[in-house]
Amino acid sequence: MKRILLFTVAALLAGNGLFAQARVESNEAIQPVVITWWHSNSGMAGKAADALVEGFNATIGTQKNIRVEAVYQGKANDVLTKAKGIWQSSVNTDLPDLVQLDAQAVLDIRDIPQLIPMETLAVNDGYDLSQILEAARLSVTYKQKMIGMPFNSSTIMLYYNKTAFEEAGIKTPPKTLTELADTAKALVKQDANHKVTRYGFANVPTTYELIVWLGQQHGLSYITDEENGHTGIPTKVLFDENGTMVTFLKQWKQLYASGAVENLTSDLNGAFASGRVAMIVASTSNLTTILNLVGDRFEVGVANFPMVNAEATGGVNVGGGALYALDNGSQHSEAAWQFVKYATQAEQQLAWHIATGYFPVNTGTYDLPSFQEHMKNNPLYGVAIEQLMQSNPKLQGLWIPSSYQIYYAFQSGILKMLSEDKSPEETSKALAAEIDGYLADYLRMQ
Repeated sequence: MKRILLFTVAALLAGNGLFAQARVESNEAIQPVVITWWHSNSGMAGKAADALVEGFNATIGTQKNIRVEAVYQGKANDVLTKAKGIWQSSVNTDLPDLVQLDAQAVLDIRDIPQLIPMETLAVNDGYDLSQILEAARLSVTYKQKMIGMPFNSSTIMLYYNKTAFEEAGIKTPPKTLTELADTAKALVKQDANHKVTRYGFANVPTTYELIVWLGQQHGLSYITDEENGHTGIPTKVLFDENGTMVTFLKQWKQLYASGAVENLTSDLNGAFASGRVAMIVASTSNLTTILNLVGDRFEVGVANFPMVNAEATGGVNVGGGALYALDNGSQHSEAAWQFVKYATQAEQQLAWHIATGYFPVNTGTYDLPSFQEHMKNNPLYGVAIEQLMQSNPKLQGLWIPSSYQIYYAFQSGILKMLSEDKSPEETSKALAAEIDGYLADYLRMQ
């Protein structure tokens, strides 16, 4: 009897031990895979990013045992600086699983060994990339491979003071730079001392605008060889030999001669919202911000980005930023892809668009009844989308070394043409020589 009792107790203890072990293993098994996402979204975009993460964690994340943690790392350049500092070291474990970067960061990330191309993750999952807008896909394609997932995508368009237009008897926004000059001149206001109190237009062209003003010519043109850096590292500029810069500068000089243009290089949103200028060109992502800044001071209108001339039919390019997957040794890339896939679903892209002004990158969004209802109630948001749909998808942003130097080279070179009355031809040659010099220096160091 005693022997039976001892056997029973031993069996119970062993069973309890097995149960305890199973419970520990079960607890370990339910720990979620944690995905870290570094981003630069603040304000309304920050709230939208948080909502996106919360939505994923409560649905797909719960189903697949994945949790995304979004970490705001400052402005886009701050995100790059922090991530770059890690991938250039030997401690890749500190890298996030996903990082959101703007177009300026592509040169830094596109060739690093830690990059996991989004196209690779998509193909492994059987994901159909054709559901992503072609222009958006190409905006993050390098050497025929989509290396990131377009996310906070935007284009450039014209913002105008519709109330001022009506007061001046102007019925339609300008479609070309010649029309822009005439319209701007009609919108200028002066005080009793002939001091300008309202300019018709404000801008100093930089890389951002010139990608389009040069690229839309001849159906499609590039600033540099290698398709603006999308097929390899650029070696020279093309704008001087194909004449696109001279064509633009002639139009710009005439526009400036109208006396209606302010050479403003910062806070264009504020200048427009205050009524200091009647027209600006800016990103589609600025629409929600501009509407909030203007309030009820006047009615805001938006229109297509003005063409250089009637023959320039190339349209606009996709700007903004994208999500990139990084290998930090965690083997979590497939889990990270699940969040990327969720963030670019048709419904999520609609919510992101409404909250931020960035256009949806998923083609399915445009078929949603809720999207069509949104466009009906908010027609201003549809202008840039229609403009993009009519553009050449191969017109792409500029991926170029020394990008900040080149940005300011364009800006200062054009200002010098205006202040010193230099010819468009002379200015084009000077810009080509300066930028080719930067490219040669970079290639020499490689």
